[in-house]
Amino acid sequence: MIDFNDLLNELKAESSKCISCGFCDSVCPTYKNSGYDMARTARGRAQSGLVMFNGIISNDFNLNFSDTFYSCLDCHVCLQVCPTGVDAGRISDISRMILNKMNLTKRDEVKLIVKNIKMYKSPIPLNIKSYRWFSDIEFDDSDTLLYTGLMYQLMPYTEVIEKLKRRFGNDLFKRLINIASRHNYLSRLVIPEDRKIDYYSNKLRLIVRALKNSGVGFDFLGYNEPYPGTLLYDYGFIDDFIEYIKNVYNLIKDYKKIITVDPHTYNILKYEYKKYIKDFNPEIVYYLDLLKTDKMKRTDLKIAFHDPCNFNGDRRYKGARDIAESLAMVIYPDRSGDKTFCCGGPDELLFPEISKNVSEDRYNQLIKLSKNIVTSCPICLYSISRNGNVMDIIDIISF
Repeated sequence: MIDFNDLLNELKAESSKCISCGFCDSVCPTYKNSGYDMARTARGRAQSGLVMFNGIISNDFNLNFSDTFYSCLDCHVCLQVCPTGVDAGRISDISRMILNKMNLTKRDEVKLIVKNIKMYKSPIPLNIKSYRWFSDIEFDDSDTLLYTGLMYQLMPYTEVIEKLKRRFGNDLFKRLINIASRHNYLSRLVIPEDRKIDYYSNKLRLIVRALKNSGVGFDFLGYNEPYPGTLLYDYGFIDDFIEYIKNVYNLIKDYKKIITVDPHTYNILKYEYKKYIKDFNPEIVYYLDLLKTDKMKRTDLKIAFHDPCNFNGDRRYKGARDIAESLAMVIYPDRSGDKTFCCGGPDELLFPEISKNVSEDRYNQLIKLSKNIVTSCPICLYSISRNGNVMDIIDIISF
């Protein structure tokens, strides 16, 4: 259990550093794309964090801060420009944990996702068709595990949810979600097209083929593979997250190396699991680091590369860039590296309009550089491709 007072003290310490200079306003993706709502900018989150702390301490807590902190994309780019080192992303993390501990998480969508993760080991129950991709693949009896985290598999379901929102509108959609939450029939409501399942499944098959071509052997949990619990952490259900990952740990504890295929799973395993499970010590690697570039064919493509947020900041990971630069002529937008511009994906469920605006903004930044847009994250792939064609880095690896 995470101590409530420890969270409050951390919230005060981080929020108190803000001097309201406004530098973060210039880089926060949700500020412009929420219609310049000050409550949805990094500075607004820092100031709201301090107001929330004071309100809780004085027992005068009567404001609704939920949208302020849940709309944060956790890109942490604000930290890169703040002269006093305020991390509004961390403030949002802490605040969501506090809101949850105070039973002030009111969003039915969040409650349903949490319920599903604990019940089905997935934010959305997956159709059996989502498991077909590995049916004819032979895996090794190895102490190395390929762990997809279900991220590619979940993207077709995200698209269906987006379409349902557009069809019914937010209010009716929330009512449907509320009913689905009570009666456990979300799997009957969210049914993706086979071609979409096949599209994302093929990315996983290409990843497996690239690893095998590089001589990498690995085991796979198949139908037993669980979601890593990322949204439990992101939504502030920290105690549920700690309890949940103990079960994940029991499934993967005998492996010495774990190969991940998306930035979110890579980060949650590499940086968060070990904070709460003292015996968690496998080597966490990203699949790109295991590929032999001499097995790949350089193309004549000119590509605009989108850096996923989870590969930046103090956790900066350059493996995806290195691979891209070895295969094509790479052009980076002004907002790249540790100041990358988020794809908008993390806001899709709760704030679809902000998510749509952010993804369109990012697409426009990229498409003016090249018609060949490439990224290395399934969430970024889905989110930015809502505006036009986008490739996964495994696509150019597999040319």
